[in-house]
Amino acid sequence: MLDLIYQMIWRMCMIVTIAFLITRLNVFRQMINQRLSWSGKLIMVFVFGIFGIIGNYTGVVIHPDVSKIPLGYSEHSIESFTAIADTRNIGVIIGGILGGPAVGIGAGMIAGGHRFLLGGFISTATLILTVLGGFIAGWINWKITYKERIQPTLILMIGVLILLIQIILVPVFTESHKVAFQLIKFSGLPIIIVNGIGIWICALIFYSVIREEEKTKAIQTQKALFIANKTLPFFRQGLNEYSCEKVARILCTYTNADYVAITDITDVLAHIGNRKIYDHLLQVNDQDATKQVLQTGEILTLKSMSELSINNSQCPIKAIIIVPLLVQEKPVGTLKLYYTSPYKLNDAEQELAEGLKVLFSTQLAIGEIESHKALLQNAKIKALQAQIHPHFLFNSINVIVALCKRDPLFARKLLIQLSTFLRNNTSATTQTLIPIEKEMESVMAYFSLEQARFPERYTLKTTIHPSMETAMIPPFTIQPLVENAIVHGFSERSKNETIEITILNEGDFLKISIEDNGIGIPRERLRLLGSKAIGSNKGTGIAIQNIRERLSLVFGTEAIFSIKSQVNKGTIISIMAPLQYERMEEYRDKSLLG
Repeated sequence: MLDLIYQMIWRMCMIVTIAFLITRLNVFRQMINQRLSWSGKLIMVFVFGIFGIIGNYTGVVIHPDVSKIPLGYSEHSIESFTAIADTRNIGVIIGGILGGPAVGIGAGMIAGGHRFLLGGFISTATLILTVLGGFIAGWINWKITYKERIQPTLILMIGVLILLIQIILVPVFTESHKVAFQLIKFSGLPIIIVNGIGIWICALIFYSVIREEEKTKAIQTQKALFIANKTLPFFRQGLNEYSCEKVARILCTYTNADYVAITDITDVLAHIGNRKIYDHLLQVNDQDATKQVLQTGEILTLKSMSELSINNSQCPIKAIIIVPLLVQEKPVGTLKLYYTSPYKLNDAEQELAEGLKVLFSTQLAIGEIESHKALLQNAKIKALQAQIHPHFLFNSINVIVALCKRDPLFARKLLIQLSTFLRNNTSATTQTLIPIEKEMESVMAYFSLEQARFPERYTLKTTIHPSMETAMIPPFTIQPLVENAIVHGFSERSKNETIEITILNEGDFLKISIEDNGIGIPRERLRLLGSKAIGSNKGTGIAIQNIRERLSLVFGTEAIFSIKSQVNKGTIISIMAPLQYERMEEYRDKSLLG
């Protein structure tokens, strides 16, 4: 028995070597990843079937114990009781566990059929049981998960169980039951041991290859994400010469490429890399390949001299991969990676290119969305600003018209105040933010007009920290609130009407407070004010809603707008916004341009 085990182990080494070679096949990797098509299954049936045939040929011939054979058999008939202790089941069981019933049964039919043709008194039994073993292994494939399917220990246990079932059933499918029983008594344990070891070693080989592939993919994914993180600030700006040059430099540093070029639909926007390659770029005719990539949106790899259309054998460029850059599934440019050796453009590098295609296209799409969002936001700000103009002009003109007959000189002064307001208003429509001192000019112009209308009725108090005069806020943030206090807050009073404006800094935030001692706001109205227009004979609240929306558009969630009010006691409106500054020289330049 030990001698039989030794001989079978020696022959099993060939099977293990073949198993290693199988792992080099791409179709094997597809089988492991559950992407096997019917053509792939046919290939694996053939491969594992040949695996089993080799196991038959490398088997050990076992001669029967003559003393155990019943009397009456001739010498020729005694020879017919010989059998083969082989390793055909390694391929069949492994194929079934990894490939499913189709692969297991198909490989079993090939390996078992070949064993049947070799003859022997258990040839029929071996055919039936080999197919049965492939079916059981394939059935188990359905019942276990992918992670369990590649565990060597579990595969060993399943293999030993199937081998044990086969050995036990051999006498059942054999006419000479006693001789078959004597045969499995002598060879059954060695067959189970050697085949089990073979299955376990093959499973270890497959497992190590799978883990190596998964590790490689993980490394490539990490590398792609690292590169994407480096390029994100640039590609979000869109395809332009600046962003593309920065991205090309990053790719030259973190990929195997010797030269990198980035194009839009018509022009090369950036090209970075080995200077020697640049001198030979004109020898490479890749325009047709680039057009194909832009039309199909698929990655194209060029490795041969004919594909590269290079006539000069001294040209250092030996491989190119062209990656489409997509926005909403539409090609907007290409990324070209040039290599001085075709071996640099390996499977890992191609997988990295696939990942970069998705990540870069996503970055460009995000950039385009942000650009559109910024344009829409600016347009909305301008529209909201424009709503204020008629509201103030109507009141201002009424005041001036009323004073023209009574006091023309004073009316002239008010017209100057109005022109100041209109000048600030005109420049403000081209600015998202203006300095507080400019906003206060509009406030004082408006207040002067109201004081002219109701002399000595209103009092305006201001407390502004000197450092806050150049802090930036959206135009017409304070003036409409002062106007609201006068028009609505003091609508039922005629004396001691005071408005206090306080502008301070709190850490990194600007705090603006507008307080009045007017009639206040009822609780039910206060709850809706600022969130939507409110229909009433006292106004709609559109000015407050307008200010709140503009603050949100400019500063996002960091802006805080709050209203506190008590009936017959007054109202306090508070604004908190991130503190921003801009030099007055820059602001004046923008105003002049506007």
